[in-house]
Amino acid sequence: MGSLDGKVAWVSGGSGGIGSATLRRFVTEGAAVVCSDIDDEGGEKLVAELRSAGGRAIYSHCDVSSLDQVKASVDLAVSEFGRLDVLFNNAATSTGGYVADLDAEGWDHSLRVMLTAALYGMKAAIPYMIEQGGGSIVSTSSIYGLVSNAGNAPYSTAKAGLINLTRTAALDYGRKGIRANCICPGAVETPMLDAVVGMGLKSREAIADMHALGRTILPEEVASLVLFLASDESSAITGQAIPVDGGLLAGCDLTGVPPLS
Repeated sequence: MGSLDGKVAWVSGGSGGIGSATLRRFVTEGAAVVCSDIDDEGGEKLVAELRSAGGRAIYSHCDVSSLDQVKASVDLAVSEFGRLDVLFNNAATSTGGYVADLDAEGWDHSLRVMLTAALYGMKAAIPYMIEQGGGSIVSTSSIYGLVSNAGNAPYSTAKAGLINLTRTAALDYGRKGIRANCICPGAVETPMLDAVVGMGLKSREAIADMHALGRTILPEEVASLVLFLASDESSAITGQAIPVDGGLLAGCDLTGVPPLS
């Protein structure tokens, strides 16, 4: 018996690092899944892999900045599998710059993909969840939803807003059996981390050393937290923003005292 046996999950940004690791884990735990993305080649390839392993999976092309496309994709999950138990808002984008220099179009796009899209997912999924008596909503925020750094306003603002959107949804629908939580990853081994390293300001080794564990996070480790929040094992947890950051936010080194190694 898997922890998601009989459940149906919809995942945006499904072909990416965290999304694909989560979909693999969901299928292993018995869920039927919808991989939603704009990367058709990557999404179809992943779904073929999941099916070849015996999983129930379909791919749905979906631009999460469009309410109509999100609703159609969530509707597809229900029409294909009969219900919807898990909504994982995971799509992301990246842009930046100093506040006074930000491009308005880039700002708007960032917030639509990482914040408004989660609202769209909730609008599409919650009526189904109410009808069937409950469900779990998980959204990918970030440690940058809890803190920020220079040149990161669009991403940090979207991720911080996502946390309070999630808290509000938890309060709105808790008595309908719907839970809503955020995960807040640190530096995860994904293409987004590759892009950060590619900026040339910090090496991968320097970034890893900032974590209490002395290393970066694997997508599969993030997927384990998503699975827990999606499953009934977390039935008393809602309205939370949970870091999965290897201790990145655990301290602030002002003294230079080295950790034991």
